[in-house]
This record gives sequence, C-alpha cells and structure tokens, in this order.
Amino acid sequence: MKGCGLCWTRAELALLDGDPALVPDTVVWQFAWEVEDHFEPDEYELAWRRLAPRVLDLLERDPDSRLTQGLTLANLPAWPEHERTALRAALTGIIVRSSDSPDLDELVQAAAQMDEDLTPWLPVVDGLPDAAVAELAHKWSYDFLSGGTPCDGGWLCWDEPAQPIRNWLRTPALRDRLSAMDNEVAQYAVTQIDALA
Repeated sequence: MKGCGLCWTRAELALLDGDPALVPDTVVWQFAWEVEDHFEPDEYELAWRRLAPRVLDLLERDPDSRLTQGLTLANLPAWPEHERTALRAALTGIIVRSSDSPDLDELVQAAAQMDEDLTPWLPVVDGLPDAAVAELAHKWSYDFLSGGTPCDGGWLCWDEPAQPIRNWLRTPALRDRLSAMDNEVAQYAVTQIDALA
C-alpha cells in the first residue's frame, strides 16, 4: 500500500496491505485516525474494506467517534451491498450491547459517520432500554440548553449534524415515553426538552 512516508514506515504500509488479522491494534488505530489524502484513494477504500471489522472492534473496546471518520471518505456507497449491510449490523450491535455505557453517545456518533447523518441511527436509539434513552435525551437536551450541540467537539463534519437530534428530542413519542418513566433522569430530560421548545 502506498502512503505518506513521513507518517508510515514501509513495514506498516505492508501490514495495511496484507491480512487484517496480522495488523497490530496500534496500526489499525493510526490508520483509522489518519487523513485520507495520505493514501492513494483507491487503496484507501480497499484498506477500509479490509480493516473495518478491526476498526469496529477497537471502537467497541475504546469508543472514539474519530475512529470511523474515514468511512465518509472511503467511498462507502460503492462497497458491495453485503459489506455495507454487515457494517451497519455490526455498528447497530455495538450500540445495543453498549446501551448502559457512558460512551453511548460517542458510539451513536461513530455509527452516524456511515451515513453522514444521525437520522438513520435514532430508530436504533429508540429501540434501546428506557434507561439508555433517558440518559441520551438528558445529555443531548442539556447540550442544547448549554448553548452548544451534542456534536460539538466531535468528528461529525457535515452541515448541522445535530439537527436530527434536536428534531428527535421534540417528538411527542419520546416525550410520552420519558414522561411515563419512573426515573429521575427521564424527568430532568422532559424538563430540559420543554425548555428547548
């Protein structure tokens, strides 16, 4: 694989071009964080296709939405349908398994890199246990009330990435669900969401 000689050794580039199982975690992490113009475009896409399962493994172990930012530049729409479907299923599985994680927001944002849009991932959030939905609604509404957005300081680089979250927070179904919870976090979230209106 060809890449920036200042950032990568020949041995590391050779590893990236070979069996993904043999690439050390540190090299997978470096690849996922690297800017795409340090590689040939056609090779960058192929490397992502090979390494995506490894990147997702790292993401689940140490959530960081920057790990998936390269998906937006890896020509994802051109990937075979079965690979895109597998990637979506894997990201969904990570979110579901991590529903009680303090890093759940980071994982949802990481998944959104796949579509450059949070909208397809909010139904996944809706399918999570009440406690997880309450935590996200509380965190996200607080972020808006604090004058920022849930995506500030993150790696979602398209226009208005947080707008789908704002729309989701204002849905009657979410408000009804939160109001029905016997949960202090959910009640705080309702109060904050009402203040956003």
